[in-house]
Amino acid sequence: MKKLFSLCFLVLVGLELNAQINHLARYEIPHDWNNDDYIVVSKEEQGALIIEPVIQSGLKDYPIIFHHLNNDLKLDWTDTLDVKRQLFLKGYHYAQKKTYLLFQNTSVSREIKLVVIDQETRKMEAFEPRSIVDLEIQEFEVLRNTAIIGGYIDERPAVFAYDIDNQKVRTLSNVYQNNSELLEVRINADSVTFNVLSSKNDSKKDRTININTYDFGGNAVRDYEIETIRDHHLLNAISSSIYNKEQIVIGLYAIKAGTFPSGIFINHVDRTGQQSMKYVSFGEFDTFLDHNGERRAEKLKKRALKARQESKDWRYKTDGLFRELIETPEGLIMLGEFFKPLSMNTQSYMRNQAGLSPHFRNSFPTRNLSTNDPNLMNYNQSARQVNWDFTHAFAIMVDRKGNLVWDRSATIDESKEDVLDNFGAFQIKGSQVYYALYHKEELRLSNLNGLDEEPSVEPLVLMEPGDKVNFTKEGYQGVTRWYDNRFLVYGVQTIKPGNTNAKNRRVFFVNSIKALATTED
Repeated sequence: MKKLFSLCFLVLVGLELNAQINHLARYEIPHDWNNDDYIVVSKEEQGALIIEPVIQSGLKDYPIIFHHLNNDLKLDWTDTLDVKRQLFLKGYHYAQKKTYLLFQNTSVSREIKLVVIDQETRKMEAFEPRSIVDLEIQEFEVLRNTAIIGGYIDERPAVFAYDIDNQKVRTLSNVYQNNSELLEVRINADSVTFNVLSSKNDSKKDRTININTYDFGGNAVRDYEIETIRDHHLLNAISSSIYNKEQIVIGLYAIKAGTFPSGIFINHVDRTGQQSMKYVSFGEFDTFLDHNGERRAEKLKKRALKARQESKDWRYKTDGLFRELIETPEGLIMLGEFFKPLSMNTQSYMRNQAGLSPHFRNSFPTRNLSTNDPNLMNYNQSARQVNWDFTHAFAIMVDRKGNLVWDRSATIDESKEDVLDNFGAFQIKGSQVYYALYHKEELRLSNLNGLDEEPSVEPLVLMEPGDKVNFTKEGYQGVTRWYDNRFLVYGVQTIKPGNTNAKNRRVFFVNSIKALATTED
């Protein structure tokens, strides 16, 4: 039996708060401890989708239950899909009131299944593109009912455009290269074109980035290579849409190969193709080093700035999980979570960090660490059963020319186990940038534009008055950006009811919350 309880708003009053948390609703599904996997997909204003694989030993197929919720977290409908045991979910995408799910056979990688669920008709269709061969899937996006599927073939990046309506596959040009890594596939704001970013070694043998733009049919629109100065290696990157033929690309850079990064680069290309590059040392930001504490942060900033003035190298042991560039009327906002890396490999940066694509990590049933999935072993072995120390969330805004407008940060200072994955989630509403995380049974919400550096910290509101959390499965919990100023918080708990005669209930839960600045109603 599924339960839903609409919760009253809890408004925390006081100007000293960084942000207010309004608890909106909660939805629960009875949980079987043998099932270690759920995925929560935002359907924006249309609600949310809970994907529940029912894994049972000894069966050739397993059912996946889809729980479709409205934006009050009330159940609209459920449906079920039976898939082969070898098929793992590799990616998902929601657009134009349709949810797209991409499955791949872990033993026979050429077997791919694409499932499309229509929000309005509630129909489910399945497609099997036949021309995508032996691809280790890393990226999955959808543009105008064309699935953009990216990954690796024989350790080289490759991207395909699959026209769902006509069931035709097109291989994108200028991606399949030696000594290259796939960094980003991004749908542009015009809803017609998309960017593919991949690494390459330039004539100086330094790591730089190719930016290729295509239309939804897979036709090349333009391409260029980022120009760098000697011994400056570009590790990762996220890109903006093209506005008036201009574009911004932002990422981490390292000075000399095999070293920890020194800062963040900001590349701007104008309508004539002229590039301007800024290498911003971590010490030049106002808040990047603040998670170290005031005294140590000030010392680190002085060292970084002194090294810059004396043209000496300065590095910082950090790495980042970047989100897409968010485009606002005021400028472009880069959002990222930073952690302490185990090591740094300039030329195999993405592989060294155990595959940063969320579509690779969210492949049920691979959350069970006893899995024999060969893809997980090959790509994520170094990340298994490792504590990842997250230090802080960080955001910067740049204008359309790539000039830095501001930077903000929020301390995380927590560790998580298992494969490397995002810790929390960002949300932007107007001029406010919020960051939320759920850890150790506490919800933390920071307003990065707030005056107070301290986050609001609260437990989640439960289903019934008197309910208490007996146990939380910390290996599986998280926060998803939803819509407007809202987040979805999810996890697995054992709940002790307030009614002493009732039995404990084991549940997978989703809570919805709203973030408010202290000046908002």
